[in-house]
Amino acid sequence: MPQLSLYQKIARNPSLAFRRGKRELENQIEDWVRGMTQRHIWSEVVNQKEIRVVGLRRTGNHALLNWIKEQEKGEVWHLNNVQSQENPYRYKYNNLSEFFPNNKWSIDRFKNQAKGNLTPKDCLIYNYEDYALSDVFSEKFEEKHDLYLGKTKTRYDVLVIRDPFNLLASRLKNNYMPTKDKNKNCIDLWIDYAKEYLGETQYLRYNKVCVNYNQWTTDIEYRKQIAQQLNLEFSDAGINKVSGCGGGSSFEGRALDGQANQLDIGNRWKHFCEDKVYRKLLDNEQLWLYSEQIFGQISGTEQLRMKEMI
Repeated sequence: MPQLSLYQKIARNPSLAFRRGKRELENQIEDWVRGMTQRHIWSEVVNQKEIRVVGLRRTGNHALLNWIKEQEKGEVWHLNNVQSQENPYRYKYNNLSEFFPNNKWSIDRFKNQAKGNLTPKDCLIYNYEDYALSDVFSEKFEEKHDLYLGKTKTRYDVLVIRDPFNLLASRLKNNYMPTKDKNKNCIDLWIDYAKEYLGETQYLRYNKVCVNYNQWTTDIEYRKQIAQQLNLEFSDAGINKVSGCGGGSSFEGRALDGQANQLDIGNRWKHFCEDKVYRKLLDNEQLWLYSEQIFGQISGTEQLRMKEMI
């Protein structure tokens, strides 16, 4: 059973909407006060390295994130699945307070950071899932970056993309079809991400790194290349870990933790090849065009074209 998103929880409990509205006003006031009283410390470097990651759900985001964390040294923080244009620390603090009130240690930890008591970090990692790139890489967030996260010495922006055939199969398997953008479905967002990957758009601002998830899982030389781009001391540690975030693999859960190389991630599409809903999702020529440019011809997937469906 997939974990409910914050938006689904609000829909089931309308009083959350009122509390969040009140909290938003309080947040705006707090940001104004901090902006007036803490500006003098913004010149101090808090984060030696900062890695901002964006990808669609079921892309393999957490596999990549765990791999990065395993090869970073020192004080490494990861803020998972944060909300666009929001203070990531504040978002984690509010979410924990609302839904996991017994987790006192984590609540206090994030509260201190959210209030501006920022502690030095060797690497800060935070990731976004299922957002439009324009929302993640926005001027609104950039204007408050140092207020929210502190000054960073070196920043990296990472885009992760997986082939659409296996991605959509994994999303359907766990009923992860809605996105966090009310105007775009997962096909629209995938095409936008593909355009960014190919350089047709330029939303990623800092030391742009684009990761082909299919190649990353199978090619150690490619992983070395990505590690070099992110200034990691390559060890390939964590490559076989299956993250518990989101329940692990859509098909095997965490049964193959420590043996992720045995996950059949390249053939998920075969489970849905006769599914009309799945085939309809793939009935998009742009999607096929961009997929071939990034991933080449994926053997067997030609049978998924709608015109061949009886």
